[in-house]
Amino acid sequence: MPHIRFDLSVPVDAADRDAFAPWVAETYGEVMDTGTDHVGVVVAQTDPRIGRAGDGEPVAFVNADVRAGRTVDQRHELARRFTAALGERFGIPEQTVYVVFTEHPGADFVLGGEPLDSWDADESEPTAGSD
Repeated sequence: MPHIRFDLSVPVDAADRDAFAPWVAETYGEVMDTGTDHVGVVVAQTDPRIGRAGDGEPVAFVNADVRAGRTVDQRHELARRFTAALGERFGIPEQTVYVVFTEHPGADFVLGGEPLDSWDADESEPTAGSD
């Protein structure tokens, strides 16, 4: 059950969230080869800072907590897609988008009170609650 949080320095209204969150879930499912009904997405307007950003330049921090088992290539592809979308949708330059992945064993994710199993590359059909 991934938890993906976007902290943006630009205004984010309800319509932006309503359009972006499902896109994030769908993109995660496509890149990570899984279902989407368990993907948690938070899009928040906060005040992230990064040294390379100029005064007033938009910034985004993306924290993705995911189950261990995905490849480096999958994680990097997801980061590229998120970075491109943040530029297109919110005007955040690529150089000020910072993406961090944290991997956890399935037991660290609890959905509906029950821990999830670790992800297995041989999973053929994702089910509700699988990552």
